[in-house]
This record gives sequence, C-alpha cells and structure tokens, in this order.
Amino acid sequence: MKKLLNEAVSRRTILKAGGAAIAGSLFAPNIIRPANASEQILLLTWETYHDDDWIQEWGRANDTEVRAVRIGSEDELYSQPFSGAIQPDVLYVETGSLSRFKGAGLIKKIDVSKLPNASNISSHLPWQKFTTVDGELVGVPYNWGTQPLMYNADVVPTAETDTWATLWNEKYKGKVNMFDDCTISFPMIALYVGAKDPFNLTEEEFGKCTDALRALHGQIRVIARGFDDASTIYAADEAVIGYCQNVAVVTSLQAKGKNFKYSLPKEGTPTWIDCASISPQGDRPIVYKFLNDNLSTQWQSRFITKSTNNGVLSAESARAAGLSEDALKITNIVDSATPGFWDKLVVFQKPEDLERRLQIWNDFKSGIL
Repeated sequence: MKKLLNEAVSRRTILKAGGAAIAGSLFAPNIIRPANASEQILLLTWETYHDDDWIQEWGRANDTEVRAVRIGSEDELYSQPFSGAIQPDVLYVETGSLSRFKGAGLIKKIDVSKLPNASNISSHLPWQKFTTVDGELVGVPYNWGTQPLMYNADVVPTAETDTWATLWNEKYKGKVNMFDDCTISFPMIALYVGAKDPFNLTEEEFGKCTDALRALHGQIRVIARGFDDASTIYAADEAVIGYCQNVAVVTSLQAKGKNFKYSLPKEGTPTWIDCASISPQGDRPIVYKFLNDNLSTQWQSRFITKSTNNGVLSAESARAAGLSEDALKITNIVDSATPGFWDKLVVFQKPEDLERRLQIWNDFKSGIL
C-alpha cells in the first residue's frame, strides 16, 4: 500500500465565518499593558479556542503577556512539553488523556474553589466523573463536542450515514478523510467493529480493529493534520465523507456554500470534553484568574458564536449572555438537554494500552499493517 499523504497547509484560517463576534470588549480595553508585562502565561491550546486578539485584550487588562501555541492533535499536545522548547502553564486536554498527562507530571490537581465561574458549566455536561484521576480533579471543561460522521450531502445519501460502515463503502474509495490523531480516532474504529468497551479491547477486538484499519487505508488518499487541513481537503472535493474532528469543520464548509452535514452513527459517536489543565509551573493566581474569566458567560458566548463550538454553557445561560438562536442552532447545546441525547455518545476515557494503539495507528498510516 502507498503511504498516506499528509498535506501541510495553514492552520490559522479555520472557522472565521462562524458568526460575528458579540459586540463589546470583555476586559477594559483602555488598560495598556507595559512593554514588559509583570506576568506571563503560555497556553497549549487548539485552533479556534483562543484567538490572539482575545488573549491580548485580556493581557492588557491584567498586565500579563498571554501566548498561545496551537496544536492539531492530542498526540502533539502530549509531545510538545517534552520538546524542551515549550513550558506551558495551561494545557487543553481531552478527558481520555488526563490520566496520561497526570502520570507524566504534565498537569496537577486543580483547586476548583478558585474558579467560581465553574458554576456556569451546564448541568447537562457530565464532566466531573471524567476529569477526576486518582481522586483528584485535574481538568475543568472549556469546550465539548462530538466526533460524528461528516459528509457531502450532494454526493452521499443521508440513508447511508447512520453507520460508520459507510467509510468502508467501495464507492467512496479515495474520497474518505481521517485526521492524524490515534487517541481520538481509534475509539471510532473500535465502535465500528462492535467492541463492547472501545477503551478496553480484548485480543480479538484488537485484531478486528487492525483488520478494519487495513481495509480503511485503501479508502483514504489524504490524512488531515488539523481542523484547517480537513476544511481545505473537503472544500477542494478531495474527500466527500469522513470522521469529523470537530463539528465546526462542517459549519465552516457550510459557510462557504458547501452542502456538508453530519450524523451520529448507530454504533455510537466518540465525544470529547476538552479541559483546561494546569501544569506545575502554572499553579499561580494569575493563571487561575485567566481560567476563571474564560468560564464567564460573556467570554463563553463570544467563543461559541465566533467558533461555532459548544463551549460549556447551557442554552439558557447562552441566551442570557447574548447568544443568538441562529448561533445556537449550529451547536449541540440545545440537543444536549434532550432526553436520550447522551445515550448516543461515548465520552473519551483512558485506553487500556495507548502504546499498542499508537503502534497500530502508525503502521496504518505507513501502509504496513
């Protein structure tokens, strides 16, 4: 098999059409940060999470230099601090990886009493049981979302989108897209093969996943390296169906006039809760203030509106903060409160053997399975 191609494109242009930002400054714009700020905060964050103008605005108001290093996968997030070039104060980690990051000493216990705005997190978001590791709370949600099946509705019939099996349909050979992240891609493969628990596979289920990935390799021409990359691939008609890294990719394509939709397959849809986690060096009052302000209804409503992400607010709180009905319609915020919605979702948890999964995934990308 030929090696899957990775196309490097700009990863800073994603999702700017998700809606006009809510008017008004969040933090006293008349406060000018001195040339040498008294504090510094370094974020390891995701595309669309912390626009430079937002964090600079907050920095001016708080005499702090805030810098964001944006990553495109959970695997990259884990490796960056070990590079020696980056010493983050805050890392945005999905729930299934929290134990891995804690075990490596990258994150520490969070004192939620220092985050009074955590009370703004929707009661419909089941977060605390997923963010507690060895009895310690090590993450507080900033955003959540589903990893659904996405497709070009002009090409793929809706009737075919209720199952992950469609990704293996021969008629879409060369037109399927996946993104380069073993941690959050492998559970979808496990759900497809019928694993009882996609995070605790048996030997037989590992074999089925390996076979499924071997068959999927021939369906894919390009693997995406992040949100921007995926959006570019689909917009260029190089893919018509695939595993969606973030629903905001779909809404960005819709904003470009593309007829893309997404579905929650019957086998179950992997679901992430990205959490702000504090590194040992980030355990400082100014870092807690930043995280607390990020959970304010004003910050969250602007984030949701502009990025089309779900954030952490309930529909009622989002409306009260100024989020429009049009903005709500393209998120899962309202859906999350409906009976049975969470039954369709599978929230990421710690896998049984990440190294084994990574080896299989790398072999899949290289075509040597």
